[in-house]
Amino acid sequence: LRHQHWSLVMESVVPSDRGNYTCLVENRFGSIHYSYLLDVLERSPHRPILQAGLPANTTALVGSDVEFFCKVYSDAQPHIQWLKHIEVNGSSYGPDGVPYVQVLKV
Repeated sequence: LRHQHWSLVMESVVPSDRGNYTCLVENRFGSIHYSYLLDVLERSPHRPILQAGLPANTTALVGSDVEFFCKVYSDAQPHIQWLKHIEVNGSSYGPDGVPYVQVLKV
């Protein structure tokens, strides 16, 4: 709980933080107040979600630049890797059925 000049900052809220919060301002001429209701939603963890419309396949001319976007929504901090599928001895898949890949960027 931090006070920043005209605001109240609550970091990493938990269900017990639910409730009403009131800002009360007073001076020698009177007072005014406003109450805020905070509801804290509990979400069950789930896998990351890609932004609608992404990713998109691309066709490029030789010598041109290409950019792929991978916009992700995730409750937890996501770990993002870019992988290029490759062939090893003429095969795209290993004996275990997992594709051969080269890590391009982590």
